[in-house]
Amino acid sequence: MSHRFESLVVRHTHRVPAPSGPAGDGSVVARQFDAALLSVGFKLSSRAFACLAGLSEGTVVDVAVRILRTVREMAGDHVRHNAYFIDFPANVPDTADFWRECVADALADDRTRASTLAQLDTGVVDLRTLPSYGRYRHTYADLLARHDELIAAAGDRVTVLHLGEPLEDEVTSLYLALAGSTTPLGEEVLDDLRDLAGHCVDGPQPESVPVRENRAVINQVRLAAGAVLLLDTVTDVLRLACAVSGGDVSLQQPTRLRTLPRPVRRALLAGLDTLVAADPAKAADVHAHREMFKRLGERLHPHEYPQWPHAAGVFAVARGE
Repeated sequence: MSHRFESLVVRHTHRVPAPSGPAGDGSVVARQFDAALLSVGFKLSSRAFACLAGLSEGTVVDVAVRILRTVREMAGDHVRHNAYFIDFPANVPDTADFWRECVADALADDRTRASTLAQLDTGVVDLRTLPSYGRYRHTYADLLARHDELIAAAGDRVTVLHLGEPLEDEVTSLYLALAGSTTPLGEEVLDDLRDLAGHCVDGPQPESVPVRENRAVINQVRLAAGAVLLLDTVTDVLRLACAVSGGDVSLQQPTRLRTLPRPVRRALLAGLDTLVAADPAKAADVHAHREMFKRLGERLHPHEYPQWPHAAGVFAVARGE
């Protein structure tokens, strides 16, 4: 399984999937790993440490390299975050005062004095031409030295990494948790859900997917994989068609529905037919998006598929028949 899924589990759950490998004495490497984790604000739980200590050194090294890469990204330690003003958020000058200081520096510099005076004569100065504007006045090391006390304080906040289940079980649990979330997910997490849905397409599926954007993402993956769609309302089919067309699954913005290939048309019609056959009252939801359903019917060609009469009935409702 891709190491990306291991990283997803660590990021979302703060659990280290139970590693597999030959038994051995990995205690020394496990202690080194734990110390490295502490440097970025993380620590192994006692169970996680004991598990790693019972594996071969090579196995522990492999796990440590992968997990450290993930937690460094979580902590932002993989990027040097410099600040424009070394004492930020303290001692940040007033904007106009800062601009005047930049102009004064330019006038004091033989290389830029003439060009700056020429700009001042016109009454307009391009700040980007001033040598001290937009450039750090200190190194990253200077910033760290100035903020030593903040770094020490940050060391008091430690996130514990617990021992999880085997990776496959953790991935399934994470997929079900994200899919069943009752709050909308951010774009990055939606991308994670998309990857997880693809991996778990043949595994257990959530009992419900309350958030429409989550359901659209999952169904788009399942549609591409030829799997049964997870539909609860006829509007789910409309949202999926919008997703396939690169449109707005919330249906707040108009979407130009694309011409859909036959396998997609068949999957959408089959799902719609099964849904309405089980509960004909669900066809009433068509009225909320009547015009969009009429356009969807033009793309799906339900008259070509007499085996799905309930799906055809949905579009008849949209047409007012």
